[in-house]
Amino acid sequence: MAAEPGSGDCGPRRGHLAAVVLARGGSKGIPHKNIRRLAGKPLIAWVLRAALDSEAFDSVWVSTDSDEIEKVAKDYGAQVHRRSAEVSKDTSSSLETIQEFLQHHPEVDIVGNIQATSPCLHPADLIKVVDMIRTHGYDSVFSVVRHHLFRWREVTAPGEFTVAENLNPARRPRRQDWKGELYENGSFYFATKELIVRGLLQGGKMAYYEMKPEHSIDIDIDLDWPIAEQRVKRFGYFGKGMPTVVKLLVCNIDGCLTDGRVYLNQEHEFTSYSLRDLDGIRKLLDREVTVSALRSLSSLGYFYILGCMMPQDQLFTAVKLVLNAHQLLTSSELKQ
Repeated sequence: MAAEPGSGDCGPRRGHLAAVVLARGGSKGIPHKNIRRLAGKPLIAWVLRAALDSEAFDSVWVSTDSDEIEKVAKDYGAQVHRRSAEVSKDTSSSLETIQEFLQHHPEVDIVGNIQATSPCLHPADLIKVVDMIRTHGYDSVFSVVRHHLFRWREVTAPGEFTVAENLNPARRPRRQDWKGELYENGSFYFATKELIVRGLLQGGKMAYYEMKPEHSIDIDIDLDWPIAEQRVKRFGYFGKGMPTVVKLLVCNIDGCLTDGRVYLNQEHEFTSYSLRDLDGIRKLLDREVTVSALRSLSSLGYFYILGCMMPQDQLFTAVKLVLNAHQLLTSSELKQ
């Protein structure tokens, strides 16, 4: 959740607010990281979709030196700023790159620097942060996540002893009895042009925005790509058109719940089933999702739905009735 506005609010803040995603072509850790596919999408696409769907920005930009990244950025609806070679080095900082962006785009008054490596970012978070900037007048807002980690002083020489820095070892708190501490998670940094020109991404009237731990994945740290994919599939934002809750699954068995193979001999027909599909359906049932299976008999032109055989021309009417019963179609859609 966001930090609560305090008595230091200075009123509404107007001006052009631009989302800027920095995406250099080179990457020492993971080659072509910014456009490598993660859970079916280029990595950068996840944050671009969140920024665009939030409808909170006057413009959404990708700053890059790469033709490939430029193409992906435009494909997903962002504008592109081609950064210079001077700010495309391994040693170039985010601040330097954003300062160059502002030199070429003087119309921008506030920058929301969104990290391409934070694919679990959601539009709802961005909308709240923009409200903190716009309505409450903060000069800078950055994202944090809460950790329950005990810190100990580092030992730098032989013979030294460590000491606890944020706990009393004689009274170690339980997790539920300790609020934990706030750490930057690197997902985004919002700042006014005035701060950035002065060489700051954080300063002035500062506030933090606390993100949920499950939304705080960072590819720069979580280098195990398969684990990152599982996190994104579970906690990522999939777009405005994606349902947040599955109420009903209606599916055809032949070729869907099977691998589509049929083995024939003179007396019998054999079908090979995919156990992965069946496991998936069990998980849906465990979550109280209604599952309706359709069984086709192509030679007869009949289908089984909900255990009843019917002619094929009645199939879609029956499916619509099922969907309507679970409030997944409106009355106007049923007439189509």
